[in-house]
Amino acid sequence: MPTRKRLFTAFTLVELLVVISIIGLLAAFAVPALGNARQSADKAKCLSNMRQLSSLYLSMVAGQDGVLVGSSGGGSTWYTELESIKYLQFTNAAGYATLSCPCALAALKKLGYTYAVTRASYGLNSRVGGSSATTRMAQVTKPSATFLLGDGSVAGANDGFAIGINANANGNLLTSYHSAKCAITYFDGHAQFVDSDFLDKINNKAEIKKEGSEASVFWNGY
Repeated sequence: MPTRKRLFTAFTLVELLVVISIIGLLAAFAVPALGNARQSADKAKCLSNMRQLSSLYLSMVAGQDGVLVGSSGGGSTWYTELESIKYLQFTNAAGYATLSCPCALAALKKLGYTYAVTRASYGLNSRVGGSSATTRMAQVTKPSATFLLGDGSVAGANDGFAIGINANANGNLLTSYHSAKCAITYFDGHAQFVDSDFLDKINNKAEIKKEGSEASVFWNGY
């Protein structure tokens, strides 16, 4: 009985190389797209966190007849005040990580610090509340242009939430974590990203002293 020969087919070397090249090209297109999607998600989370914290802060201020709470002083901070009146339900650094900028947390991790020992990363405008000139909500004449919360620097094991953000070069400055932009919220509750050109303008010391100037309104509220 004659035997039937089976024909076997296989990819040639050229065909394999073509397939590998196509896969490589697809991966090259996919990786940047995934990175951009991650950045967009981090930006959205950052703004959402800030809006939530700003809303809680403004609710606290409204509940105490418009008296602004400072970034720190007298053994308390703006966020411990939120804790004391149960606006925030967690009291440890790991809990605050859920309301922190993802990019700032990544920067903190690169420095070798964990979320269990330090908080990051939003800071309150240090020119309002406490012993500052602007102590009441009524003094903020343009809430849509006055800075409330923003991305703060991550320096060592500093508690980012407790450090007030100031225009002073010796203070905790607004920090760009999002492609050369930093996230901020205003006293009317809206949030946005601002670039370095804007920061240079509103950090001008001479302009800050001019009542009614853009820089003065941004920091002082009037």
